[in-house]
Amino acid sequence: MGRDTAIASSRSGTGRYLALLKQADVWGIVVGRAFSDPIWWFYVFWIPQYLSDARGFSLKQIGIFAWIPFLAADLGNFTGGFGSGFFIKRGMPVIRSRKLVCIICTIPMLAGIPVTRAPNAYWALALISLATWGYAGYSTMALTFPSDLFPQDVVASVSGLSGFAAGVMGTLFTLTAGAIVDRYSYLPAFIAAGVLPLLATAAVMVLIRTPRAGAT
Repeated sequence: MGRDTAIASSRSGTGRYLALLKQADVWGIVVGRAFSDPIWWFYVFWIPQYLSDARGFSLKQIGIFAWIPFLAADLGNFTGGFGSGFFIKRGMPVIRSRKLVCIICTIPMLAGIPVTRAPNAYWALALISLATWGYAGYSTMALTFPSDLFPQDVVASVSGLSGFAAGVMGTLFTLTAGAIVDRYSYLPAFIAAGVLPLLATAAVMVLIRTPRAGAT
C-alpha cells in the first residue's frame, strides 16, 4: 500500500514517472520487455533475408513458408494466457503463475540459437517457429504485469515506460544484428536472440517481487 500511495501522490507527469522509476516492479517490467521485444523484431525483420541469403529461398518460397513462424506466434499468445489461467485455477497466486509461464516460455525461445546449424531450411523454420511461439507466450505475460501489479490510474504509465524501453532496444538490436550479419554471419545474431530471453526472465524473477493485494 505504501508504494501505491507514493505513486498516487505524484500527480504531475514528471513526478509520477520519477515515483514509478523508484519501484523494483517497474524495472522488472521495463527490463523484461527491453530484453524480450527485440527478439520479435529480429525475427520479423530478418526471417525473409535469412531464408534468402543462407537457405537459398526464392521470393516465391519465402511467400509460401515465411508466414509459419507468425502463425506459431499467434498460437503462443493463446498458450501463454491458457497456461497462466490453468495455474491460477489450481490455486497458484497470480504473479507466481505469470512468472512460471515466463520461465516455461523462455525454453522454446532458446531454439533460435541452433538455427544456423539446422540441417536444412525446414528445420531452421521449425526452430524459428518454436522461438516465436515461446516469445508470444512470454509477451502475453509481460503485457499483463502492469495491470496485475499497479493501480488502474498508473497502468498506462508503466506500460508506456516498458513500451518505450522495448522500442529503443528493439531498434538498437535490429541495427546491431545487421552489422553483425554484414561483418560476421547470422550465427552470432541468432545466438544473441537466444540469450536475450534469459536476461529478460532473470529481470522478471528478481525484480518483480511485490504483487498487489490478492495477487500474492
